[in-house]
Amino acid sequence: MEIKKTHGKIIFASVFLLLCRALYAQQESYYVDYSGASPKLMQRLAWDSEEYALCYEVLIFVDNNGYREYSRDTVEDCAIVVSLPPGKYRYSVTPFDLLGIRGETSEWMEFEVLPALQPRIDKFLPEAFYLDVYLERVLYISGDGLLEESEIYLQSETGFLYPEKVTIADNKNAALVFDDQKLIPGRYNVYVKNPGGLSAHLGEFIVGYRKPFDFFLNLAWTPAIAVSGYINEIAGYNVNLAGASVSIQAVSSVRGNFNAGLELAASVNFLDPGFSIRIGDEASGGTGMYFASFDLNFIMQRRFSRDQMAFNFRFGFGAAIFSDQGKDSKTIIQLNLGVSYLLRIYSALYFEAGLDYNNHLSSLPSGILRPRLGVSWKF
Repeated sequence: MEIKKTHGKIIFASVFLLLCRALYAQQESYYVDYSGASPKLMQRLAWDSEEYALCYEVLIFVDNNGYREYSRDTVEDCAIVVSLPPGKYRYSVTPFDLLGIRGETSEWMEFEVLPALQPRIDKFLPEAFYLDVYLERVLYISGDGLLEESEIYLQSETGFLYPEKVTIADNKNAALVFDDQKLIPGRYNVYVKNPGGLSAHLGEFIVGYRKPFDFFLNLAWTPAIAVSGYINEIAGYNVNLAGASVSIQAVSSVRGNFNAGLELAASVNFLDPGFSIRIGDEASGGTGMYFASFDLNFIMQRRFSRDQMAFNFRFGFGAAIFSDQGKDSKTIIQLNLGVSYLLRIYSALYFEAGLDYNNHLSSLPSGILRPRLGVSWKF
């Protein structure tokens, strides 16, 4: 008779579960019984059927300073389900035919039951990974029965997240390090699965965003260079140094190739020789002209190096109000184009450098370039 050697498990002292390992095992055959107050692992010992066999006698011995009989059972099937405490065992199977005549007993098959811990999770910290904040992604777990061989992961309705590294301390604490670039938004349970299939879980852990938008407050020095049209005729090719702008941007915080958003901006520039640097051969005359603009722009932001750097591309429209020494004023619609570079210098503070172009739509259209140097505060 050929006996199929199997693996099995059982609860011991309400804390330990037992892993039954048979020599030369062909397959692992066990299950967890959750019907009681505590889960219990059941082992299934199986063998090949004997022709004309009516039943089988299964004899299990335990090694207790020598092998002694542990149990003797008679079954009609070619398998028996047992639950054994830790120790060394051997078993044999004897068939009985239709006439109740005893057949040939199989050889002894030895196996050992080893302890396996039932894991438990008491708590974890932090409660969430926020993707709009770039930090080291470490999840700390405290509980009991945490082993070096434990499989620890996050599970949601849509998938799994596995840590890049797991560190276990004293079977009670674990530190899980995740790859920030592999995090997927969702609501997860934290799972611990020990060797043998016993597991525990605790939820819920969130991977997501604190807010849908990042807000930027920008303050910049924006001198003006009249490059064409009516303004150029008045101011000449001069860099008019007196100019400033303020804007607030709302940019999507969701990670992607580009983050879209809106910008509300206001600026003022003075076209006066006292605040100008001459460029070219033409002399500049005093005008005392200033213009203020109020703009609504669309923003496309490309972020790099975990938000250490970014490029802003802006386009939109606005209204420019011109005044000539207070004698005359007029309002003109303008179109805006611009690009700027952001570099994080401290925490949420960025340095910004860029260039904007305003095209005034009037009977005497004008074009103005405005370099940009400033700071941006993200909140």
